Amino acid sequence: MDFFLSPRRWSAIIRRHVTTSRLLPALGLICYALFLARFMGACAGGADQSGYLNHARMLAEGRTSASMRLIPELPPDGVPLFTYVPVGFNPNPDHLTLNPIYPTGLPLMILAVAQFTGWNAAPGLVMGIHALVGLWLIYALGRSVGLAAGWAWLGALLLAASPLYVYSSLQTLSDLPAMVWVTAAILCAWKSRQRPWLALAAGMAFSVSVLVRPTDLLAVLPVAIALGPSLRRWLMSIAGGLPGAIFQGAFNLAAYGHLTATGYGSLGGLLGWEYVPATLIHSVKWLPVLLTPLVLLLLGLPVLRRQSLPLDWLVVWALVFPGFYLFYSYTHYDWWWLRFLLPAFPPLTVAALLVGRTLLARLGISSRAWWLAPVALAVLVHGTLWSRHLHAFSAGRSERVYPEMAVWLQDHLPANAVVAAMQTSGALFYYTNFTVIRWNSIPPADFQRIAAACTAAKRPVYAALFPFEINDAQWAAFPKHLPGRWTQIGAVRHVSFWRYDSPADAP
Repeated sequence: MDFFLSPRRWSAIIRRHVTTSRLLPALGLICYALFLARFMGACAGGADQSGYLNHARMLAEGRTSASMRLIPELPPDGVPLFTYVPVGFNPNPDHLTLNPIYPTGLPLMILAVAQFTGWNAAPGLVMGIHALVGLWLIYALGRSVGLAAGWAWLGALLLAASPLYVYSSLQTLSDLPAMVWVTAAILCAWKSRQRPWLALAAGMAFSVSVLVRPTDLLAVLPVAIALGPSLRRWLMSIAGGLPGAIFQGAFNLAAYGHLTATGYGSLGGLLGWEYVPATLIHSVKWLPVLLTPLVLLLLGLPVLRRQSLPLDWLVVWALVFPGFYLFYSYTHYDWWWLRFLLPAFPPLTVAALLVGRTLLARLGISSRAWWLAPVALAVLVHGTLWSRHLHAFSAGRSERVYPEMAVWLQDHLPANAVVAAMQTSGALFYYTNFTVIRWNSIPPADFQRIAAACTAAKRPVYAALFPFEINDAQWAAFPKHLPGRWTQIGAVRHVSFWRYDSPADAP
């Protein structure tokens, strides 16, 4: 039996199968998984993060909307429209229920995992799995277009070390899942030319990507090119995507009243030519940081065209998402707003490596694995330093303040308390049963009526505020919206808690 082979024979077998090219990537993925576990902070946090988890819990209850938590003495038709609407929701026309803003894809995944792990662990597990699968997919993408294993793993390292990839992996955000499912769809479509059944998987992955983020419809262009002119593959792809499309339409109809409507509403006011110059400058500044200066090799893409490589789908993929978000009003705000471009990072990375390999070959320079080692080390150092500088590593820890502050409030506030909040409102809606009012939607006169009604009903009013809601020159509107005498009663890290005592003009 094989178990009784000599030690020398066992050594030969291990050397043949456990090579450096296999062992180092495996160890790298294990280390990355440990890193994710250490720094993960996927929970109900700000608008996006709490929005996905509130949506998941709503789906778990079999509902397409959530009930408003009202002050009994003040029905919603007697106060401003968004008074009882936490971030991550929009009010329904009935003024009694809330519609989720964010799509169903990520909430459905969290809901599925929560059945086995519980709600606290599910978001982190979903995000961690996507982060690891994303690295494997970019390796598979590199191999599928002819890169050697060392080059393909370098592409995975470029992605893993990116501050934007790290930032998006450690929170409950849909950008990373959107990238993973778009990559899976396009890769399966390309590989279906050798294995036709993968066209079915391409359709399924594409439909999931659209469930995760509606703008992933843009991936239909590279998917179509990758499938090629085969009626069989097209029919299989359509069959794979049909269940997801039916679910999406049915949910949209039930929640928003139209097959193609979404919680985002119309994008018309958010798209415009006026945003293009600022977004171009912003992208040129930050992409060499987020993908290292190696991304500048993309300037040599014409080299690949002269080689007649059948990679039109890769080029279209690399252009379609940045091309769309050039016109989006938010893309140029800060470096982390470029997370919308994450679905384009795999083709951008692989195309840059293809150009690099081609240029080295023309210069007669070897591209063996030993040559790639110092490049990989430089990529790792670059990503680590920039991630520390941009506080990407602490993104998860920053998110954990939301459940921490919810625990503090539950321990220190009476059950009938009303909490004024804005940044923390979605998390409070998820973690607690308090009635939450959105202070930034309430004019001073309306707050005086709310405070008087709460005082008469012996409902204490509190506030949970981030520093920018009090001190920032742009956002320091809390005292103007909710005038009165407020006493700070505690804090959890940078989130402070306040008790409303009396009107401002009271003695």
